Amino acid sequence: MKILSRIALLLLVGSLFCPAWLSAQSRLFYAGSSGAEIFNDVVQLSDGTILIAGAADDLSWLPPGLNEIDLGTATIANNQGTNRFAFLLHADSTLDNLLNIAYLSQGAAEDIRFIKTTNAPRTRTGEMFISGTTEDTDDGGYFIAKLNNNFVDGLPTGLVWSYNAKCTAGDYPKNYQPWDVDARGRVYFARGDSHDFNWSIMHRLDRDGNLDVVENWRLHWIAAGGEFRGTPASSYSGGSGALSHSGVLFKKGGRCALRSWTQADYEFWQADGNGGTKKGKWPFDVLYASPCDPAAASQSTSGPGYTGYATPSGSITYGPSSICIDRRTDDLYLGLNSKSRLPGGNPDFEPAVVAFDSSGALRWWSRLYHEVRPDSTAWVSEPDQYIDGLAIDYSLPLPQSELVVDARCHGNNVENFWEGDVIAANPGANAFQNRFTGSSGNIHISWLGKLATGNGTLHHSTYVAEYAEGASGLGAALTDPLLDGWPNPNAGWPEVNTTRLQQNALKVTADGSVIIIGTGRRTMTTANAHQKMPRPGGGGFSAWNQFVRQYRNDFAQPDYSSLVRGTWDTLNTQPGNNTELMAAFKTRSGILVVGQHLGVDGEVPVANAPAWGSATYSGESALIGYLEAAELVNPNDDPVVVTVARAEPSTGLRIFPNPTTGIFRIQSDRTITAWKVSNALGQPVLRGTGPRIDLTRTPNAIYLVQFELEAGGTIWTKVVKR
Repeated sequence: MKILSRIALLLLVGSLFCPAWLSAQSRLFYAGSSGAEIFNDVVQLSDGTILIAGAADDLSWLPPGLNEIDLGTATIANNQGTNRFAFLLHADSTLDNLLNIAYLSQGAAEDIRFIKTTNAPRTRTGEMFISGTTEDTDDGGYFIAKLNNNFVDGLPTGLVWSYNAKCTAGDYPKNYQPWDVDARGRVYFARGDSHDFNWSIMHRLDRDGNLDVVENWRLHWIAAGGEFRGTPASSYSGGSGALSHSGVLFKKGGRCALRSWTQADYEFWQADGNGGTKKGKWPFDVLYASPCDPAAASQSTSGPGYTGYATPSGSITYGPSSICIDRRTDDLYLGLNSKSRLPGGNPDFEPAVVAFDSSGALRWWSRLYHEVRPDSTAWVSEPDQYIDGLAIDYSLPLPQSELVVDARCHGNNVENFWEGDVIAANPGANAFQNRFTGSSGNIHISWLGKLATGNGTLHHSTYVAEYAEGASGLGAALTDPLLDGWPNPNAGWPEVNTTRLQQNALKVTADGSVIIIGTGRRTMTTANAHQKMPRPGGGGFSAWNQFVRQYRNDFAQPDYSSLVRGTWDTLNTQPGNNTELMAAFKTRSGILVVGQHLGVDGEVPVANAPAWGSATYSGESALIGYLEAAELVNPNDDPVVVTVARAEPSTGLRIFPNPTTGIFRIQSDRTITAWKVSNALGQPVLRGTGPRIDLTRTPNAIYLVQFELEAGGTIWTKVVKR
């Protein structure tokens, strides 16, 4: 009996050392060689290739012969930097091969953090813009730049322009880099500090990278000097042509920003988007006892407002954190919060999502909780609350489309973010996690909501709060096999723990599903996960971890949830968290994720590393994965845009007829030594030589063809069999 018990214990210990369940096609691997490499963002372009943003101390880890492009520095300010390379790594659709690396001159910036383009999702790649972190005595914070090509129409060779967004270290604008670009190539961005005494503001840059006038914003700078406070800009006595630029000031005094300027607007009552009401045309009227006169020498900053909130004495700037633009309309969505003071004097933070139309006129705003509940009782919401990300859901046509909000609260009380099963516009709603449960107060947990882009009405919401280690109050097991026997978060009253989502990392799929990456403890994982967390009560301790998850479009449940962290001993929880995920991107059949292994003991469950990658980390190492599952497959998420029988101007390559029923012919002014055809999943289908490709025995589909050139290098294109 003792022998059997020992055997059972050994089997248990073996299973508790953070097992991983690998899907057949998923891949996860490292890149780098002790150069503190990190991947920060990833997108798949409309030709199927993949672009990865990041940084490294050097580029010696790249394969020899890779095409290197120095983009220069333009006017990026980084005189206190650490001499790193900020780069864009260009790979084929399978991640098997690297095609190009384009980098800023060494030391020009600390990293490239975000990649954005002027096109709507799943349309041809448009003009390309990047941002990244800078450290400079005068203009440090982050930079924004426009590339002179987009890797699809041609390789970039430099920057068209760059702009330095000066920010205070450690504050929202620098950490979150809140900016976006509209369909016309105009960039909206926030700079400055947050919750401090200095300056914080949102501007727009025109297509040439110059500060721009926005017609219906309410603060404008006169080219000859001074300010004009009013709207529209064209009502200025000298006309809008005499103005230099406009802004939305995130400051409680001085310009009356985000506050009503008339008594009528201050007294304006409106629906709050979820069955309740709120007072004030502008989001921060709630903190003040009166409207604000922008022409007065000293604007009123006295409180409290109608629910009892007031402004604190030690802070005059708000905290801008997210900017998102709908490429179909160029409407702008802003996420921010303000410090506040509760009726008893304790500190608090109030969130706001603000919608502007393309001219800069206010459309609506949302607090994301009730100020006046449907039963007419007024409340304050004591948890600190923040906006961590915004994204457009393009799955519904205008005007039915939705804005996805990633928000976060610190603690809980009687009024918090709207619950997933009490939604006025959606009476039958029932989210995967309807509310904040348990008794923990000093924790941060996240929330997702979908608001109508037209008026801010709440349609769907869920909390994102993973279980605490040793959680009590667990509900019965979920019955859907995909949910792998995990306790139902809507049953019992389970104890939850801090769960924070990566800043400005929301992604929305073609059917409206929402992808998040974040940090949790006893994180719920699905049966199809690449790496699972042991269930509560299933044996072994959890560990802090990074995870990636895709929720259905109504937040009713996840279709995929997987850890991405190094293995740990589930008997002692060691080592601690050793990865950080920075970005995700949905493809036709899976989710691309990028980030970094932090160099702490514990290998991630690697799979299918290509020749340029590695199955082991070397200190701080970049991390990239392509995670597949049957539940993630959606052909509409394929960003590949097919063009018919066109010559590739940079290569002289032509494939015809394209589309065809199966046989393609090749013409090129360069000598092709061999070719390889892969399907949309990156799986090889056919190899050969010569001017003829025969796909008559393969299914109708879009295929990617790689041509090897006698002079070295490769050419990629796509063909369609139908």
